[in-house]
Amino acid sequence: MAAAPDPKAQLTEESNKLANTLDADLIVLNYELLPPIDLLFIEMSAKRPPRRNVYLFLTTEGGSADSAYRMMRYLQARYTAVHVVVCGWCKSAGTLMCIGAHNLYMGPAGELGPLDVQIVKADEMDEQKSGLVAEAAFEKLQQESFKFFMQFAQDIGGSGYRVTLKTAFDIATRMTVGVIEPIFDKLDPVTIGEDFRSNRLAQAYAERLGVHSKNLVRTRQFDALENLLSGYPSHGFVIDAKEANTLFRNVHPVRPEMDKLLALLGTDVLLPRSRRQGQGPRMEFMNDDPITAAQSSATTAAGSTGADTLRSASRSRKGSGKRPANTAERSGEKPALVANGAKEGKPGTRRT
Repeated sequence: MAAAPDPKAQLTEESNKLANTLDADLIVLNYELLPPIDLLFIEMSAKRPPRRNVYLFLTTEGGSADSAYRMMRYLQARYTAVHVVVCGWCKSAGTLMCIGAHNLYMGPAGELGPLDVQIVKADEMDEQKSGLVAEAAFEKLQQESFKFFMQFAQDIGGSGYRVTLKTAFDIATRMTVGVIEPIFDKLDPVTIGEDFRSNRLAQAYAERLGVHSKNLVRTRQFDALENLLSGYPSHGFVIDAKEANTLFRNVHPVRPEMDKLLALLGTDVLLPRSRRQGQGPRMEFMNDDPITAAQSSATTAAGSTGADTLRSASRSRKGSGKRPANTAERSGEKPALVANGAKEGKPGTRRT
């Protein structure tokens, strides 16, 4: 019974084929983008000579903007072109890394997410809030304050009492302040400032990555970065391939030659791994480095040539199945007698 194929060997073989076709390194990364993953990623990449391009198969729930920026910045400096392949979840900090890619490849289930920074809640275990909450609260309070004021002014003006417009507005102002002031008192200016700076951090990183990749749409009519930072109503908003095409200049379907490789990777390109679920990261080069690949190809070629030579020699020896006649027999002469294995000399003599 034939042995089952080794999945790791299959993955390496398929990856090497694709790497040679694309002249690219193939990296799979599935985990939260948090320290020390960023440093381990850079250390792993620095140990081998790079090819011209890199394809990063990225699946993540998000993580630290610092870590995402650090990894993508390193890839931009190391490779001529950076390509990111998204077949499943690639949220938040993962989307930040996509901004640094020259080309983005998305599968049918691939989805990105907004860039609003997630901030750990005070006195909460592993719970986070969006950095846009304070900004949204201010906008909502502003809208409600104006609505309160106008409603109070209209009610006073239409009450039948003889009051001037100025008096009606003064009363409406005091009533509006009385309703809104207790709510504003609960807002912490320091927290609001920290949230604002956190959002500015994501913006600054995205701008720097985008300068290199030039893949983000930024025009007078539409700024994709602004949209990613504050244009979506929730952190979990699904940005699929169709939506991504409005944000990025170079969005493509997954290349057909990647299908077999993606099948071997399985759920590691669809569902993000998480430390909360007790899972470890998957982070590795799938193809051999150029030197190892060249040596392997040379060894394979040499082995193939040697085998061909042996087969050719074997066929020559077999010939027609008859032993070749000596020269005398071919010429029709009577062969000389050579005694005791002597090859030369007179018949019956021994060479000493």
